[in-house]
Amino acid sequence: MRKKLLLALLLMGNISIAALARPPKVNDSQTSAINEPNNPISGGAIVETNLSNFLHSGAGGGDSRMKAGFTVGGFMNFGINKSFSVQGEMLFHYKNSDFKWDNQTGLFRYWGMEVPIYAMYHYNFSRGGHLFVGIGPYTEFGFDAVFKQNGRKSNLYEKNESSGLAPLRDSNTGFGIKIGYEFPSGLQLHATYKASVTNQLDENSSDIKMHPQTVSVGVAYRFGK
Repeated sequence: MRKKLLLALLLMGNISIAALARPPKVNDSQTSAINEPNNPISGGAIVETNLSNFLHSGAGGGDSRMKAGFTVGGFMNFGINKSFSVQGEMLFHYKNSDFKWDNQTGLFRYWGMEVPIYAMYHYNFSRGGHLFVGIGPYTEFGFDAVFKQNGRKSNLYEKNESSGLAPLRDSNTGFGIKIGYEFPSGLQLHATYKASVTNQLDENSSDIKMHPQTVSVGVAYRFGK
């Protein structure tokens, strides 16, 4: 997991370096002035409320129900032109959900970090605001995952001594879509949906599939306009 986390941080760093190394806009070119954004490099803060659970198969009688959590983080947007950009984010999550199995309900609680990269399209309005839609991959790294049932708490990242496997993997990868509106002031309202393509189960992964999914709504503020 540490190697994957380091790779994600390096990816974010490379995006930042590429953005900062971008040549300045040529002011005396009319075509450049039309196509280039006012400021190709910008960033800001993100706060979200999330709802999460698992898409599962093979768990007969299982029912994963969404519960609310929260997300905080930041983003860097690298403008290509007025209509397109690439946006990298670094987000920290608290997630929880109920899981019911054999008439018994337990609580899944999770802390972690996520790095999504979006290819974004912007529809610009004459008054300065714009709609945006983004799609792209993400990688998530878990710091702590606990399942609480009947007063007992289980660490889902703790390996079983006999099998050498933990109940859950501490990372997963998937794809997300983001849609929102940015006001001329830089304030953004947005919603996202993300689903993992990774089976997060480590033990029993050949029999049962569990893919995390998250829906979130939030606000952000973009600096450097």
